[in-house]
Amino acid sequence: MGLQLTVSLVLSVIHPDLFRAGREVLEYCCHPESHNGGTFEWASKWSSVYTAMTVVSGRKAPEHVDSHGRPNYFDSLISLGTASKPKIIFKELDSVFTYKAGTAVIFSGRGWTHEVPDWGTGERLCYASYMRPEIIQAHGHKVDSWGIRV
Repeated sequence: MGLQLTVSLVLSVIHPDLFRAGREVLEYCCHPESHNGGTFEWASKWSSVYTAMTVVSGRKAPEHVDSHGRPNYFDSLISLGTASKPKIIFKELDSVFTYKAGTAVIFSGRGWTHEVPDWGTGERLCYASYMRPEIIQAHGHKVDSWGIRV
């Protein structure tokens, strides 16, 4: 619970509009009468404003652009595990970043080509949190901004 809450709080600072939309969807789904009572039980246990999460364990992520989301939506990747040489590569930046346990990477998975190749010895574990635009839109929200401006 603490990890997802922390990721949500970070999103509230760097992309307040996306955070607000996700929070409002979650709050709606937490009402016993929402969706004919079909979301209350699970939504009340969900501790993130992100609408989806994938747990990646022990697999490489070949070069790709995520098929979900929007270019202006930020995904969150939290690296865990014991991998000895993990890294994440961003093609458009021509950059490689260390991706050890405890690293959080927040970026547009739809906007940037990325990959996680072989990580050496140990176990690779990653929590990927992201927004499904169809869920945001179905609840009457539209997020056009790109987050905070610095």
